[in-house]
Amino acid sequence: MPGKNFYDVLGVKRDAAQDEIKRAFRKLAAKYHPDAGGDEAKFKEVSEAYNTLSDENKRREYDQMLMFGGIPGADFGGSGGRGRYTTNVDVDWSQIFNNVRGGDGGFGGFDFSTIFGGSGAGQASRPNRGGDLNTTIEVSFNDAFNGAMRKVTYRIPSTGETQSINVKIPAGAVDGGKLRYRGQGEYGSNGGERGDLVITTKVLDDALFKRDGADVRMDLPISVYEAALGASIEVPKPDGEKVRLKVPAGTQEGKTFRFRDGGAPDVRKKGRRGALYVTIRVQVPTSLNREERAALEQLRTMDRRSYRKDVERHASQ
Repeated sequence: MPGKNFYDVLGVKRDAAQDEIKRAFRKLAAKYHPDAGGDEAKFKEVSEAYNTLSDENKRREYDQMLMFGGIPGADFGGSGGRGRYTTNVDVDWSQIFNNVRGGDGGFGGFDFSTIFGGSGAGQASRPNRGGDLNTTIEVSFNDAFNGAMRKVTYRIPSTGETQSINVKIPAGAVDGGKLRYRGQGEYGSNGGERGDLVITTKVLDDALFKRDGADVRMDLPISVYEAALGASIEVPKPDGEKVRLKVPAGTQEGKTFRFRDGGAPDVRKKGRRGALYVTIRVQVPTSLNREERAALEQLRTMDRRSYRKDVERHASQ
């Protein structure tokens, strides 16, 4: 099709909306992509057309060129080079482009290398790597702690196709951690390699345990009696084992105990684990029966300790 322009390549009209241009590109890219057994030259042609028409500024400048009778980029390498451009008059457009770049005026100082891929028209065929794609997966506390396999399905923006990949969640995966799969991202142009797929893990909290990097934290409720008298309490660990915690008499609210190596595997330091931190939460009864109330009132009467010395000192000033 001699003298065809980018609109002809995508099979759309000059006044086509961006959505129409995008749909046309996706259909043709899926048809001609080399990885799907398509025609590489056609894929390059379609990609080049979409690169210009999908950008409002590039499209506006391109339309201006068409108004002057030129069809920049119409050669597509099929006739032996890109230094010349198909026109309806005998004009060497490369000379005009050089003049525009050199400051001789023309079209508002627009650098046509943004259409043709570089400072020289021959660079338009240079392979370009595809962009990275990003997605997030939610991972349960147990899967992040122990490791797991997950199937992730994602969409390729340029073609609209969906692809799936089996993802290995490493033991000790952290919230916000990133897994990179090379060559699984957006398709490259002009035969360039694909970008990467970057998966961010979002680790969900457990009803009891919470992750803090490789460390694991948990709250341990105890009664006022256990806090005052002391206690020995069996505490579950996130790996399914149990450990016994000795709560000293007089333990206060918020006291934290540390169990070394009781946390998750450290993904940054192979062979090491985080710690398990157990924080005491003293539970005050919200209701008392008659005997409990009488006993506590007697204890209050017997208690001669001063709990508010600083408050009383300031109040008396």
